[in-house]
Amino acid sequence: MIFKSVLFILSFILLNTKICIPQEIELIKIIAIVNDEPITATDLYERLQLTIVSSNLPNDPETRQNLSGQILQTLINEKLQQQEADRLNIIINENEINRTIRNIEINNNLNEGQLIETLSERGVPKNALKNNLKANLINEKLLQRIIKPKIIINNDEVNNEYKNLIMNEGKTEFKVSEILLNFNDLSSKEETILVAKELRNQIIKNNNFYEIANQININGTGKYIRNNEWVISTNLNEKLFDNLNKIQKNEITELIITNSSVSIYQLDDKRTNSIPDLSNSIVNLAFISFDLPINMNRINEAISKIKNQTTNISTCTEMYESTKEIGNKKGKILGRTSKNGLPNNFLIELENLDEKTPSKPIIADDGIYVLMICDFNKELNQEYALKEYVKKKLQNRSIVTLQNRYLLDLNRKALIDIRL
Repeated sequence: MIFKSVLFILSFILLNTKICIPQEIELIKIIAIVNDEPITATDLYERLQLTIVSSNLPNDPETRQNLSGQILQTLINEKLQQQEADRLNIIINENEINRTIRNIEINNNLNEGQLIETLSERGVPKNALKNNLKANLINEKLLQRIIKPKIIINNDEVNNEYKNLIMNEGKTEFKVSEILLNFNDLSSKEETILVAKELRNQIIKNNNFYEIANQININGTGKYIRNNEWVISTNLNEKLFDNLNKIQKNEITELIITNSSVSIYQLDDKRTNSIPDLSNSIVNLAFISFDLPINMNRINEAISKIKNQTTNISTCTEMYESTKEIGNKKGKILGRTSKNGLPNNFLIELENLDEKTPSKPIIADDGIYVLMICDFNKELNQEYALKEYVKKKLQNRSIVTLQNRYLLDLNRKALIDIRL
């Protein structure tokens, strides 16, 4: 999450026009107070500059006005998270921020210091990026401390999702974006439908679904919902499914009216569901571990001894039994394990290792390891990999839900005075 800012690197490099600071802006003006702590016009201005440059948006009054409300809410959320971090003694130091900046530069083939300088040349204050990255780091640490410990995915959830995944192979699935307008006391069903019809006409005329959707989201007249996950056809209501089947990518549906709302959907993409072959991403593994010698000058001697002790082992069961007599007694049969969680030096050794053959001793920071692949069962490996994939998907879904709920709770409990 902390590397979301990487997304703006490529866009700002292509930007040639320098953004000038409006002379009329009152940078010292307080525009919001969050639990007695101010957010100033300077804070808003810096983030606006960063957002406009990073997204390659036009730097005009309309764009800045459209973005201001959304960005102010982001700054309020960040202020609340900073206050939570202070309460929990979570500290982000300058070195962490600088390391993050350097990693972004390395990933984008930039020289050290070039990122902030390039942004600065385009009118972005030098503190803007650091403040944004600090907020991302705080968010990540709060996620680790508060959100993730609350996530519990049980086997029944995984198995049910896995069965659905298998059953849905070959079915059509969609990615969609939605403009949602709810009926309420201030806007009747008939009035809301009229507004939705006008919006739909504008979208068809100007081909500007995302612009209108973002504007509605910002001004609070409705919601813009963009689902990055594929939705299987059987999970859609009949009218929406029929509409999506009739249109092409980037086209929009007729109005979809329910008892409480009216929606306009855009079809972002469509495909036939297919299950990827993940069997090679799993290894059925056992290992014996040995302590590093106290005198590292004797490492070669230790390696030679370990080779002699393990070379004749021919099964994982035998390897496990051997841990009772050799090594540091920490060896075990791991069973099926994702390769993604293994160190690179392990993966290199496993690449050409035959089943039921002990590996060469592998030197690691915490010891010396001998590995063995117990067997390769494509079917079982595929089932394990898919269940791990499903579990990760469920965890990510829970993270999004809990994060949104957490931010909502922080906002509800806070004393917030908006003066913009």
